[in-house]
Amino acid sequence: MFYFQDASEDNGIHVPFTIRIQTASQSQAMISLGDNGAISMDATFGINDVKFHLFTLMVFDAHRIGVPIAWIVTSLQTCNDLMEWLTPLKTKLLRKNPK
Repeated sequence: MFYFQDASEDNGIHVPFTIRIQTASQSQAMISLGDNGAISMDATFGINDVKFHLFTLMVFDAHRIGVPIAWIVTSLQTCNDLMEWLTPLKTKLLRKNPK
């Protein structure tokens, strides 16, 4: 899964720069390890020159070792922007492991 959106203006509304990344192996790790409820997210908050944010989503294996399962680099960090990234991941996980 890969998604790119360049920053732009749409009818006066700022559209954020966004790159979302999840490799096939990360997807498999999310599905196999993500159903135990131990999911974590961490972020860097604009520590680079362009003030972009890097979010890492992780699950944990049986030995409590973190496994990164997805990243997003974005120029904004609003709840709506993050939900646009997290909701499809949650849907994918629930579709593979219904409770």
